[in-house]
Amino acid sequence: MKRTHPRPSRAAFTLLELIVVMSIMLLVIGLGFGSFSLLEDNDPFQKPAQELTEMSRFAISAAVLQHRTMTIAFDKEGFRLLGATGGKGQAFQVPKGMKVLIQRLGGKGWEKAEGHFWPFGEQGICEPIRIRFESTQGSRELAFHPLTGNTVE
Repeated sequence: MKRTHPRPSRAAFTLLELIVVMSIMLLVIGLGFGSFSLLEDNDPFQKPAQELTEMSRFAISAAVLQHRTMTIAFDKEGFRLLGATGGKGQAFQVPKGMKVLIQRLGGKGWEKAEGHFWPFGEQGICEPIRIRFESTQGSRELAFHPLTGNTVE
């Protein structure tokens, strides 16, 4: 008797092979994420830059929604949001030894940010400013867009 169907070949992976490959992939991915998180922890400017960016975006949206001016005030400890109700992060204290400098539109250079106010109008716009965080480890500069409150390159 002749067979009409050829016997299928076994060109598939076994369950054990799939488990081994997936385990190796998870290990490599885990090590990769661990390496990146260690790099971020070494940047002392990451947290202040992130907090100021989030605060400025919140200030713009809160000013539009609440129909009133919001202001970020800079003092010797850091910066805080004035006039807001609700939301996270109403104030941020910069790490000890870090200076915050500001360069205003039309200004003649960098000044200490302490005592400066950055208003956000109820139309959803703000002054385009530049902020510099300085410490013994270096510095980071941020420029802010007047319509979005986000940093620009």
